[in-house]
Amino acid sequence: MSSPEAQGMSSGDLADGLQFALANNLNVHSVTIVRHGVIVLDAYFYPFKPNTRHDVASVTKSVLSLLTGIATTHRYLRGPDQTLVTALDPQDAANAGAAVAGIRLSDLLTMRSGFDCGFKGGEPELRDMRSTNDWVAHALRLPMTVEPGTRFGYCSPNFHLLSAAISSSTHTSALGFARQYLFQPLGITDVYWPADGKGITHGWGDLQLQPRDMAKIGLLMLREGRWQDKQVVSKAWIDASVKNHFQANDSNDYGLGWWMPRRIPGLFEATGRGGQRISITPEKDIVVVITGGGFEPYDIGQFILKAVRSNGPLPADPANQRKLADALDGIAAAPARRVAAKPTALRQVSGRVYNLEKNPLGVRAIAVDFADPNASSLNIELENGEKLVQPLGMNGQYRAKNENGAAILAGRAEWFEDGRLRVEYNRLSLINRFVFDFAFMDRDLDLVVSEPTEFGTLRVRGVAQK
Repeated sequence: MSSPEAQGMSSGDLADGLQFALANNLNVHSVTIVRHGVIVLDAYFYPFKPNTRHDVASVTKSVLSLLTGIATTHRYLRGPDQTLVTALDPQDAANAGAAVAGIRLSDLLTMRSGFDCGFKGGEPELRDMRSTNDWVAHALRLPMTVEPGTRFGYCSPNFHLLSAAISSSTHTSALGFARQYLFQPLGITDVYWPADGKGITHGWGDLQLQPRDMAKIGLLMLREGRWQDKQVVSKAWIDASVKNHFQANDSNDYGLGWWMPRRIPGLFEATGRGGQRISITPEKDIVVVITGGGFEPYDIGQFILKAVRSNGPLPADPANQRKLADALDGIAAAPARRVAAKPTALRQVSGRVYNLEKNPLGVRAIAVDFADPNASSLNIELENGEKLVQPLGMNGQYRAKNENGAAILAGRAEWFEDGRLRVEYNRLSLINRFVFDFAFMDRDLDLVVSEPTEFGTLRVRGVAQK
């Protein structure tokens, strides 16, 4: 760990960025900055804590690209020009139609598979794939609309097919391969990465890493695939990964699973839903990792850009270093206790189960039990029968629980003077933050739900069970 000034950065600008995020209620969870190979900022916003995994969402695709490069170096795969069907298990390849035979690994990596996929909002193709029993077979049966390699379409099933290719060629899962050839060399041990029903690691998302371990991935890219004295990924693969293969949209070019924003020349990124970022700028010798639950990363990124003042050390700045230390304390602290207004209907609605009309959230029924202030909880039943119970803090502070070892889920609730109840179900490590506004009307419920990264804002009606 180094002071920002020792690495040519301004503590004052970094403090301003953290204070801006806090003052504007940006749903940032962490900011980690590595410059000249050392950490200059490792910031965690309440209630997210150090040494905690975070869902990196589609940053997973960039990691899978690295694994494809490593599998090529070790000759498990033949390279970007290898056709997909020759890399798949023969039983999976048998599900591929004639049109799929021309898809190369590079077409999947550059999101130019030719499938009719990635052109509609909300990624319905991914949702449909996940509803089947055999995800690889479903992806291979997606209709083709153009020749492979000719049209960009952000299609997550492409990367699940790549995961299947890695699994078939290496005779282990993408997770197992990553542990041996990528994570172990970098000293990354705290990993969660689920698989489908056939054992194929989710290729498009759902990888969980600690922010500092995300920074190691960024440093590996910055150092052209080398880690200490070991070439983990070939330099040629790194160069190809961040080469402009196609114009993805008006703002970004796309490489092999990596984005190149045009706004900042020389920058390349791994990006994920909700604000997950591994950003690398070789010219500035800097890696920036940001995690969160729905915000515009440039809102805080602009302060980081401003903070880079010199390639060499700056004069010591004790006053601004104290300012930064105070800002770090401020973002990590729980809010001041707030006394919740207790409505007269408390006993009537506590624990009452409300059946909800059909809704995009997939929630069948909901209840809030706050009769015991030391054991309040949000209780949700999903359409698939799954039941979720989240402890709630009733004083403005979160109560948390762990899932899958280290992922943090947190909840809190607050009564308003008019009898409305607001509950935050902050899945924190898993990105989504749901804000439920309950308005109780005798046995009816008017529920407004807000979640910015996937669902937006919607209103759902409910009625109490008899």
